Amino acid sequence: MPSQTFSHRALSTAPAHEVWAGMDDVETWKEIPGVDRIVASETDESGHLESFTFEATIGGRAYRGQARRRDRVEGEHISWDIISPDISGAIAVDLESTDAGTAITVALTLTVEGFLASMFFPVITQALGRGFPEAVTEFAAGFSTHPHSQP
Repeated sequence: MPSQTFSHRALSTAPAHEVWAGMDDVETWKEIPGVDRIVASETDESGHLESFTFEATIGGRAYRGQARRRDRVEGEHISWDIISPDISGAIAVDLESTDAGTAITVALTLTVEGFLASMFFPVITQALGRGFPEAVTEFAAGFSTHPHSQP
C-alpha cells in the first residue's frame, strides 16, 4: 500500500493556550488541509473532541471519512487516525510556545487501500503536496484572527 507524509511548521501570533483550546473546537478542523466540511462530531465526558466525520475533495474526487482521536498530550500534541473507504492515515498537530506566539507543526500521513485508489494515489499526493504548506500557514494564522477561549 503506497503511503506519503506531508509536514509543515507555521507560526501563529496567538499564545499556545488559545491555540490548544481550539483543538477541541470542531470548527478548527474544517480548516485543516484537505477537509472541506465537518458533518458530525462527538466529544468525551470531559468535553474534549473525540471524533468527527468530514468530507474532503482531493485530486478532484470527493471523500467522506472519520477522524478518531489517537492520542493527546495536554497543551502540546494531538493526533487523529483517519478512516475512509479508500484512504486512511493520520494527522498530528504539535504546539511549541515561542516569543512571538505558537509554532504549529502539522503532519499528515496518507495510505491508500485497494487497487483503484492506488492508481489515483499520485494525483492525490500531488494535489495535497502543492497546497499543504499554504494550508498549514492559513490554519496557523486562523488562531490569530479567531481566538479560542480556554475551556
